[in-house]
Amino acid sequence: MMPGTMLRGGRYRLQELLERQEWLNGVFEATWSGQDAQRAGAQVIICELVIPESSSAAVQSMLRTATMTLSSIGRHPRVPALLDAFSDQGRSFFVFEMVEGESLLARLRRSGRALPEQEVVECCLQIVDVLETMAQQTPPLVHGLIRPEHIVVARSGSQYLLTNFSIVLAGGATQFISGLDRSRLSPYLPPEFMRGAVDSRTDLYSLLATAYHLVTGSPPTAMSGSIAPAQRLNPLVSSEFEAILSKGLRPIASQRYQSPAELRHDLLALRSAIGEAGSVVEQWPEQSIPLSPRPASTLASTSTQAPASPSPVPDSVAQALPLMLGAVLEEEEQRLLLPRPEDLPPMRESNDTLNAALWVAGILVALIAVVIFARGLF
Repeated sequence: MMPGTMLRGGRYRLQELLERQEWLNGVFEATWSGQDAQRAGAQVIICELVIPESSSAAVQSMLRTATMTLSSIGRHPRVPALLDAFSDQGRSFFVFEMVEGESLLARLRRSGRALPEQEVVECCLQIVDVLETMAQQTPPLVHGLIRPEHIVVARSGSQYLLTNFSIVLAGGATQFISGLDRSRLSPYLPPEFMRGAVDSRTDLYSLLATAYHLVTGSPPTAMSGSIAPAQRLNPLVSSEFEAILSKGLRPIASQRYQSPAELRHDLLALRSAIGEAGSVVEQWPEQSIPLSPRPASTLASTSTQAPASPSPVPDSVAQALPLMLGAVLEEEEQRLLLPRPEDLPPMRESNDTLNAALWVAGILVALIAVVIFARGLF
């Protein structure tokens, strides 16, 4: 497709192609910035998914699964909400809210130096919280594309958001990745990914590979079968964080972190140690660092995209996906009819012992009055 293409009866307009991820058998995901005419031209992120034979029952089932899982994880405060899902011109589209902020890759390039370890640890802790929520879904959700450009620092500077989920992996379609050549994948993915072995450990590896890049300025490229220690590239990386990165980036999955909870335990211990040591951002040097370009597999020139001919009749997926998304959102609205505990007004402070004593005294006075009144009658 080309910039300026109108979708869903003119509601959405494609603006700029941000990245493109190629899978097997002609399957690819393209991420666009766009506008939503029904929301006063609000900026949105539109993920275009192209799958041959998209009308098959298997593909439609995968799309419904992706819609459900992405709608569910979109309720997390650190994940962009899924706003719409539909098919148009023989392709599937997923519309997400636009996140305002700066990606970690952009921050790294803007600063020209490694990010403070304390900041990277805090980022990892917040994203691990998202990964734990994803692991608790049925079936568990795998992001599959975690890297510096897909983690955004909110404008407040204290919140980190996980963006750009893979639609293919959200739908569980691992058959499109098994056998991929390593050159078509990012350096933030574990070795077993090429064999189609995908689970929650995939995202844990990618998160720590991202952290490695942030504190060293270089992506984790394996040399002679292993990744160079982070302290070799940045001597100011602590031994504790070096140990976490070393364990998390081992080539064998069974030797790495097995769950988000396990990684969070070590990160919390490290954060506590950093706080006690009084580590501050100013301790980091103002030295320039080499920054590698974004992998070619994630970028595509818009000049190679030919506009697709419009489909006069919407297919069954175009009808099924919005209905599925609407049912999920309606269920969520019903759940929100009751206020959350944190939204309730605070209870008035009181002295329970004093109140009980006053009640007992009042009862005794009432009993004495009744006895006196009864004697007066007789």
